[in-house]
Amino acid sequence: MKVQMSGAMLEALKATSEMPDNLIRCVALAQASGAGSFTIGMNEDEAMAMTEMCQWYIKKDPVTGKLTPKGELFDRIVRAIYQAQDA
Repeated sequence: MKVQMSGAMLEALKATSEMPDNLIRCVALAQASGAGSFTIGMNEDEAMAMTEMCQWYIKKDPVTGKLTPKGELFDRIVRAIYQAQDA
């Protein structure tokens, strides 16, 4: 599957130290797709592993109850994967 991500989403993934090798490969092979957007190719197993990893970073601010800025990025990554799976 092909997952569309913004540059900020891709950079968040690149900054993740706990990423397994198979996902590092997917991120490293991301292709620019215009207007600051990137396409990451992955199979169903990689997509599931990516969503599970991203969920570690989806946190809410205890005071406001809103997602933290980092949490928002990882939430958008999960949503992009779900959208690609539904396509």
